[in-house]
Amino acid sequence: MRILVVDDDTLNRFLLLHLLEQQGYLDCYEAENGFEALSLASRIKPDLILLDTVMPVMDGYALAPKLKQMAGDIYLPLIFICAVDDDASLARCLEVGGDDFVTKPFDKTLLAAKIRAHARTRLLSKRATEQNRQLSFYRNAVEREHKIVEHIFVNALTVDPELRNIIDFVLKPAGDFNGDMFLTHASPTGGLYFLIGDFTGHGLASAIGALPVAKAFQTMSNKGLSLMEMAETINATLLQLLPDEMFFAAILVEINHSGKQIDVWNGGMPNLLLQNKDGQIIKRFCSKHMALGILETKEFEADVERFEAEYGDRLIGFSDGVVEVENAQGKMLNDSGIEQWLQQDPLCDVAVLLSNLETYAGGIERKDDVTLVIYTCQTLTQVDRFAHASQLPVKVVLELDHQLLKSCDPIIELVNMLTSQLSLYGVHSQVYTVLNELYINAVDHGILELNSELKKTEEGFLEYFNLRQQKLATLDSGKVCISIQYQALQRLLSIEVSDSGKGFDPTILAKTLDLEKSYGRGLPLVKELCRSMTHSHNGSTVSVEFKM
Repeated sequence: MRILVVDDDTLNRFLLLHLLEQQGYLDCYEAENGFEALSLASRIKPDLILLDTVMPVMDGYALAPKLKQMAGDIYLPLIFICAVDDDASLARCLEVGGDDFVTKPFDKTLLAAKIRAHARTRLLSKRATEQNRQLSFYRNAVEREHKIVEHIFVNALTVDPELRNIIDFVLKPAGDFNGDMFLTHASPTGGLYFLIGDFTGHGLASAIGALPVAKAFQTMSNKGLSLMEMAETINATLLQLLPDEMFFAAILVEINHSGKQIDVWNGGMPNLLLQNKDGQIIKRFCSKHMALGILETKEFEADVERFEAEYGDRLIGFSDGVVEVENAQGKMLNDSGIEQWLQQDPLCDVAVLLSNLETYAGGIERKDDVTLVIYTCQTLTQVDRFAHASQLPVKVVLELDHQLLKSCDPIIELVNMLTSQLSLYGVHSQVYTVLNELYINAVDHGILELNSELKKTEEGFLEYFNLRQQKLATLDSGKVCISIQYQALQRLLSIEVSDSGKGFDPTILAKTLDLEKSYGRGLPLVKELCRSMTHSHNGSTVSVEFKM
């Protein structure tokens, strides 16, 4: 401990320094007046100061406040050594910043005890100041990290502006970060998806899982995957990511292009309600599955519930933070309370429901995050399913010689490449059907010259496919060419398939279409799926167009 003795009397300084040495305080300094003491204190940073009241140049009363100011927030004990013991003088010592005093002649035992007591206080002050400094540093670091995370969340968990006009929603976190989620995305088939979710707890720890869920949801929505595939994928992702005590309750919803066919997967969330125009609850999509991130893939169930609603019906979803809100009497709102509000005001929006919620709580602070979502069944012509499609014109030409015809089936790989590279997931199945039919027709009838009349009977089917395998195995010539051109501005996909065979008379196409037959439906189906279909080169080339 470093002690500074300030006294103009040489004998007093000697006695005090001797006393301090006897008590084990060897790091001691001395000054003759206040001015010298102030200069010395700024250099040595003492832990305790013993000072006289009356000194030349600058007395103790003037010195004390300057020393306190120099010490800042850390406690610096000042013990006055007073020659007088009247109450006014002693009171003045304390008023100018002194922490204690002893009178001359001083009692050595009492002075030593006071030094030890103030030394303890000084040590506690230094510890507290250091802890406050560290806390301030960590607080600033946390605030900075929170701002970074908040920026990431704001940009990652966005809702498509086009869909904001279709779905009414609100999210209210109980803390700085939201453990609830609401995501929505246009489907490439002309409909839309949305997800309402609730991670265990609330705050940053619960919200951190939102990023991988949002990324997976967006990617799968772009591809037009089913709710079953979405649920299975998100479950597998969270099972690997989350600790055992965390999970993700969620509702996955797909609205098809009509705007009123509803598919729902509910795992661990409150009922998703369907309300008709009269305000009646006509359907409750109850939770039929475990929350995501709990079950292993082999145990996971992804069955989806489907319902055909009417235009004007409303789909209302909410997190458990809504139904578990308590009033002043400690009574929870529950699903029945929400349903009562909806029946009393069939046209209420989420703002009204949120206001009702706050009124019900009576000003009591919420313990959980709150999410409210309302979708009104409507035509979805404003949803642009090709918003993410490529804007570049593309042409792909694939030539398959007899070796490739024998060894591979290129259609699946070709279609996957087209739909993924051009983001044409909305027409994946149509493109596959058309290309597959044209390719099989070119190989079977153009190259192998097989006759579909063989398929009239079950035995004929077997004979047809056996003959196909034999001819493919011995094929030593022939070629099929597939040309695909995508015109982005016109949103036009043109496909041309040609073969090196003899061709056929395309006029027989209309004559052979017979719904009672189990064959001969391929090209008529293609014609139905496409805007146009034409044959050329004696029927060995067929060209079709998709208008998307």
